[in-house]
Amino acid sequence: EFLKSTFLSAGRELSLSNNENTNQAANGPDANSPENNPNPVKLEAKNGNQEDNREDANTQNNADSGSSLMTKTETPISWEKPPGASGYEDPMLHFTLAEVPPLLVGLDGVPATKVDLFLHFDEQEGLGLLWHSNLQEEVEDTEDLQRTKVSSHVSELRYIYWDETFEKWEEEEKPRDGEGEGDFLLPSFLKIIFTYKEEEKARLLPLPVPMESALLF
Repeated sequence: EFLKSTFLSAGRELSLSNNENTNQAANGPDANSPENNPNPVKLEAKNGNQEDNREDANTQNNADSGSSLMTKTETPISWEKPPGASGYEDPMLHFTLAEVPPLLVGLDGVPATKVDLFLHFDEQEGLGLLWHSNLQEEVEDTEDLQRTKVSSHVSELRYIYWDETFEKWEEEEKPRDGEGEGDFLLPSFLKIIFTYKEEEKARLLPLPVPMESALLF
């Protein structure tokens, strides 16, 4: 549950740009056109009260028009190597957070406006996070990263991909290779297997997929 909520918050950061032009475009005569409104809201009747639905839609449009100082990257999660990683080492799932979760401790008073995190799995240690603040000095090697254990009971981490050729889900023990050398495809789900004594349980963790042009229902 911690990773699920963290992934949903990944890629958000404070925007220092002026939103005036965005607001003008949103309030212009073509504000409802697909070109100026990539995230249209479909209104549906709720208990027969259409006015409430209009109010909900206006709230959503205000959030999309730039009234919020928070922005979200198109790829909130990606494959990247941590600082100081060797060329033969595989990249890790990387994401950023605008706020530091309470679980991450050890900054020793260093302020953080953004935190870079890498999901790290080790068969002996379990599942954890490698991370550093964007204001943290001397982050040139993996040993300079902060380390936070998520669970020592994670015994396996697998990757779930959708195979378009055979139209079925496939489970991989290693990340699937991409088109370029050293590139990996982002899975649709992570399968986290917990083991304690003789009991084993698996949980599926969805990875956020950017859908900027999708309709909101």
